[in-house]
Amino acid sequence: MSEKLQFSIGVDLSDLEKGLDKASQSIRSFADRNKESFEKFGKSMVNIGDQFKFVSLAALGLGAASIKMASDFTESMNKVDVAFGQSSQVIKDFAKTSLNMFGISEGTALDMAALFGDMATSMGLPQQQAALMSTSLVGLAGDLASFKNIDIKQAMTALNGVFTGETESLKMLGIVMTEANLQQFAFTQGITKSVQEMTQAEKVQLRYAYVLGNTKNAQGDFARTGGGAANQMRVFTERLKEISTQLGMILL
Repeated sequence: MSEKLQFSIGVDLSDLEKGLDKASQSIRSFADRNKESFEKFGKSMVNIGDQFKFVSLAALGLGAASIKMASDFTESMNKVDVAFGQSSQVIKDFAKTSLNMFGISEGTALDMAALFGDMATSMGLPQQQAALMSTSLVGLAGDLASFKNIDIKQAMTALNGVFTGETESLKMLGIVMTEANLQQFAFTQGITKSVQEMTQAEKVQLRYAYVLGNTKNAQGDFARTGGGAANQMRVFTERLKEISTQLGMILL
């Protein structure tokens, strides 16, 4: 999989993308300039209480959703720190580029990487290797979602099989990862050790290499087809998630 994939949103949504970027920057700038005012306003809301009944339910719902997304983002950051330790910055830097490279919002990329990393390290892989493997799998999930036209969660669930050994979800994507196939693949890689005799870490690395070897057609698909309507809408939706998360950070 290419490490430096370039993505162009295309003509149809280019102005909208610029607008969303500008809105995102404005939110951050406004929050920085008015931090003290926000704090005073928050205290006044607590004191006034029932006098705010005129606030629309729609506005409250938007605020609640934004706060939830901001809270989830913070939790994902914490999970990344725990799972990857000193290698956590690799994940954070990757997540900042995941929207343009793979159509995955920063928060979603962090959450996916934390899940993969937690499973990888629990099975004996060092944190640095787990970080590289996790970013690769997050990117692959984005490419599979694009290539197979499926939801990113379905792609993530299937790739969990790299760590769990579960094969049905992978089979739905055309990846038949039976033990016999794994053993044959190991032989082609010059590995003579039986799969049954391998450690958990060795099995994970073998499954990872097998999955990469059987998804070559999908790898890089988001970069190739990023201008298509499906991927443009995916980026648009994920961009809105990022803006909502930033708004939630301010409300928090």
